[in-house]
Amino acid sequence: MNRVIRREGNISKLIGWMLVVMAILAFITVIILAIFAEPFFLIFLFAPVIALIGAWVNFHLGARARLEITPEEFIWCGFTGRPHRIAWRDLDRILLPAPGSRYRLAAAARLRDGRIVEIDSLWLSPTNPANLLSPPDHTEAQRALIDGHKAYLARAFRH
Repeated sequence: MNRVIRREGNISKLIGWMLVVMAILAFITVIILAIFAEPFFLIFLFAPVIALIGAWVNFHLGARARLEITPEEFIWCGFTGRPHRIAWRDLDRILLPAPGSRYRLAAAARLRDGRIVEIDSLWLSPTNPANLLSPPDHTEAQRALIDGHKAYLARAFRH
């Protein structure tokens, strides 16, 4: 079972491409103004560079945020910070959060050694207006985690 849950990746790509187009247009405009009007306008070349940096941020960080289910483990990471991993062999059970829990808490993993690891919905953008207006729906992620654990257990007991 290989599955990636990423909701904000397409939005980040769209914004990234919009910033690239805006940077190219701004670059062309500044060059034309510097050639035909005043060389002083070259000082404004920093604006396209800033737009290209913003495009890179949207491409890189938007594609990075995900919940990934593989046959050996599941990985979740957000726009910043390191990815978090839990191997299926170390997992005892996936616990669903109680109603009224933190809205970014998608699930919790109870490990075989008794520790509880919270799985935050870091793959959901905190700046997306839909996530700001109402609590995010974690049903798809919860189902994928439970199904991934069931698939691992089925393979482990078959051998």
